[in-house]
This record gives sequence, C-alpha cells and structure tokens, in this order.
Amino acid sequence: MPRLGAGDARAGCSRQPRSGSGSRHHGWCVEFVCLRQRELVPVPFGLETAEAVSLVLNYITAYQMLHRSAKVKPGQRVLVHGASGGVGTALLQLGRLAGLEMYGTCSARGASAVSDLGGIAIDYQHQDFVEEIHRLTGEGVDAVFDPIGGTHLWDSRKALRPGGRVVGYGLITSIRGEGLTSGRPGRRQRFRGTTIFGLYIAGGWLLPGRKRVIPYSIQTLKRLKPEWFRQDLIALFDLLQQKKIKPLIAQRFPLAEARHAHELLGKGGVIGKFVLALNGPSHELRAA
Repeated sequence: MPRLGAGDARAGCSRQPRSGSGSRHHGWCVEFVCLRQRELVPVPFGLETAEAVSLVLNYITAYQMLHRSAKVKPGQRVLVHGASGGVGTALLQLGRLAGLEMYGTCSARGASAVSDLGGIAIDYQHQDFVEEIHRLTGEGVDAVFDPIGGTHLWDSRKALRPGGRVVGYGLITSIRGEGLTSGRPGRRQRFRGTTIFGLYIAGGWLLPGRKRVIPYSIQTLKRLKPEWFRQDLIALFDLLQQKKIKPLIAQRFPLAEARHAHELLGKGGVIGKFVLALNGPSHELRAA
C-alpha cells in the first residue's frame, strides 16, 4: 500500500480507547485518533465525506454478515431486524444488489424506507414477525440478522427454514457494556448475557432442523482477518463511487452537538444514520 501523506483522506475502524485502569471509555466523539497505517484504507477522491464515513461501520458490518457469515446466494430470503436503522438500511441495499428476497421489521414510521429499499416491511409493534414470515414465505427465511439478542434470538430462529442461520451482531458489545449508550453491566449481568448467548449457539447445533445461531463482531473479524476488512471496505467504496449504494443520512450534527445527537438516537425511530461533522451547520436530509 502506498504511504499516506498529510491531507490524504483515509478511513479505518478501531476499538474504543482504554483508560489508565484498563477499562474502556464510552463514546468516541473526538477530533483526532492515532491508528497504524496498515489499519487505514484510502478514500477515493470525490466521495462525499458523510457518505464515505457511513460505510466504515454500518456497511462493513452489513457486507460481512451477508457474505462472510451468512454466505447468502441470489434468490435466498432474509429477515432484517431494525430494517430502517443504519445497519438495517445497509443490509437492504446490499441485499438487493445480491438478488435477495428481503423482509424487515420496523415501526410504522420506517415502513416506507424499508419498501423503497426493496424490502417487505413487518410492523413489529402490531405484528408477530415469526407468524408473518411463515405466512409470507411458507417455510421461513434462509438468514435472520438480529441486533437485539437475548430471548429474541430464539424467536428469530423460529423464523428460519431448515438449514438457516441467525446472525447475531452488536451482542458482545452489549454484554460488555461498551456501547455508546449502554451503562456498564454488573458481573452477574455479563455472565448471564454470555451464558444465554452460548446456550443459543449450542442449541442451534444440537437441536433438529440445522438452524444455527452464530455471532458476528466487526472487531473480532477485523483482528482475525484484517485483509477481509480492507478488501470489503475497498469493495464498498467502489459501489459508492458507482452509485450502486447510497447511505441514508437522517441528520448531520456539528461535533459540539454530539450529546443531543445521542439523546435523539436513544429515543429510537431514526431512519438511517446520524453523522457528526467537525465543521458546518446542522441540517436534516430526507431519507430516500
């Protein structure tokens, strides 16, 4: 890889920094961060900054879950939970490119966004998604993408056809209390969360039907397969340049309004992704 110079645009993903005691700080709303050059990927010239930065976490997560974890094939059926959110809309856009038949749980407010991206919306507030999936498909879906965890993983498993997979993501961060909005859970809570997740994974292998529950962590996969992270981010930048994908940016905020942005995010109902900018006024973009 050519050396990067001052002023070159680059993208990367790193873990939350540790304090002197070894615990992780919550949040990463900073102007500067130091990373090794091998962890960075050059951003192609001409890409809009907010769209480019939206690929690094949400779209990498979606791309790797589809192609590295679930190993989807054209014509297969998938269910996306939180389908109108940042990762959810990324899964729908990339799933449409992969030729998938897609279903997505969302609120009534997010239904139009899910439909616009090629998914069939299921209102989780008024519909039982397991019953609805079996009504619409007959036998279930090939893959479910579940960021909720807990007993919800088992409900997601019920929506699978034989041989299908539930990909659970964001769950390790939640158990450890490393999320931006999560409090630090106690030792008992972390043990309980880890045990439940482990039982669901084991149950997927031991129970009949070959319906697997598998975990996905962007940080773990990046550490084990760093070349995949680079390959996948380069592929996503190429799709963005070709205008085959377009991140849904619900709203942009200056860095000084980071707290307000997280408060709004915590209330739910956000269609797409929030972006924090170092400079510039706050302005809202309509999700297409």
